[in-house]
Amino acid sequence: MKKKTLILLSALLVTTILFSSMALGAVTAKDIKAYYRNIKIKANGNIITSTQAEPFIYNDTTYVPIRLVAEALDKVVDWDNNQSTVIINDKTSYQQELNSLRAQNSYLQGMNIDLQRKIKELEDEIKELEEKKSNTDDLEDYLYDEYSDWNDIEFDFNVKESKGDLTLTIEFDRYDFKSKWNKLTDRKIERWLDDIFDFVKDEFPKAGFKGTIEDTDEDETLVKFEKSGSSLKIKFYDDRSSSGTDLEEELNDMFGSGLSGYHKNFGKLKAQIEVDEDSKYEELYITVIVDTSRYSDEWADVRDTAAADDWIYDIAEYAYEEYKGYWIEGHVEDSRGRTQAYFECSSSGRITIDWE
Repeated sequence: MKKKTLILLSALLVTTILFSSMALGAVTAKDIKAYYRNIKIKANGNIITSTQAEPFIYNDTTYVPIRLVAEALDKVVDWDNNQSTVIINDKTSYQQELNSLRAQNSYLQGMNIDLQRKIKELEDEIKELEEKKSNTDDLEDYLYDEYSDWNDIEFDFNVKESKGDLTLTIEFDRYDFKSKWNKLTDRKIERWLDDIFDFVKDEFPKAGFKGTIEDTDEDETLVKFEKSGSSLKIKFYDDRSSSGTDLEEELNDMFGSGLSGYHKNFGKLKAQIEVDEDSKYEELYITVIVDTSRYSDEWADVRDTAAADDWIYDIAEYAYEEYKGYWIEGHVEDSRGRTQAYFECSSSGRITIDWE
């Protein structure tokens, strides 16, 4: 039995030395005489046993399985095949390293999640900015297409968006277009801005809206406007009035004289046109006073003719264009106050004329 044990031990030792030597680049083999005496190992008061490896004595030295003993002493054993090195570490140190690696892994995973979230936020921000840019571009394109030469005045439009709200700046050189600008009534400018506002409401229903009309020559604000509920609040800063005075001046300029274009029989006939406005009820009353004291013959020639109808019709139509939605009534009288005709224009724009 003892001989058989020695033979087995020799074979095992040869195998161990062989593989160890191969790792070092040289292979050697050596027979040894080892003795087994049922050696027990006690670690921290506990007997440890193994069916895989058993301690033995060789040259008066007791050899024990290192992994068995190290693990019994709560150590961690590793084998570095490249260096032919047995590595023994405290389990606590190993666990700490493992925990550290796990913590680093968790931290890196957290950073990755944060980075992914940040990337998503940046992508959303880029998309939002692109949409905003598209919104402002669309509105500017519309304004240039529709109003860049409104009433023969050259306007520039600049739209900015902030937090979903739109700010429109309308600019023109008042020095170059003073006469044309001064001919515009407040009502006409209000209707123009209302038309722009209607487009904004349709295209950007959730957006706030405000803006100004600026004179680039004097660097002066002429008009301010801002969304107020479903309508537009407008304020003028260039000595304009929202009364019917503006309309009255325009009607006299356009239809108070120089009427031979309607018919030659008008000759040099002149008329005085007066306008009364009731903004509360959205009504206008127009009085046309023909100067029959000097032009009675001319008036007699054109009274109750198609040419006179056209003249009165144009007066009513122009007033309607300036005060769209208003009910308009009026009459024509001579210099002595005698009524010559009545006319009216409904809030829908239907015009009727009745001669006396």
